[in-house]
Amino acid sequence: MKVDSTTHSSLQTLKDGLQRTQQGDAATTGGAGTATTTATSSGAANVNLSGLSSHLQSLASAGSSDIDTAHVESIKQAIKNGSLTIDSGKIADGVLATARDLLQKKSQSTGN
Repeated sequence: MKVDSTTHSSLQTLKDGLQRTQQGDAATTGGAGTATTTATSSGAANVNLSGLSSHLQSLASAGSSDIDTAHVESIKQAIKNGSLTIDSGKIADGVLATARDLLQKKSQSTGN
């Protein structure tokens, strides 16, 4: 295995670029509500996330999900054992309702 001796100098170049970016971001945003990253001499980076990011992460870990996993599992089981029934009329009604909603939103946004 060959070790590239330019890795250290590349790392220092990346650190310098990161520091310049952070300084530019702090100057334009005042540093409020943004994520910050600091690089250490060992090459590790420390990241501080904004309050919104922390809130979203806590929601995700609390199990608030857009997908009903129990319902998905019941559908999988119905497919496996052959008991899944599909109501094509209900599907068609849903497609038509979605199309109507989209057309209404489009006509409202264009003023027609």
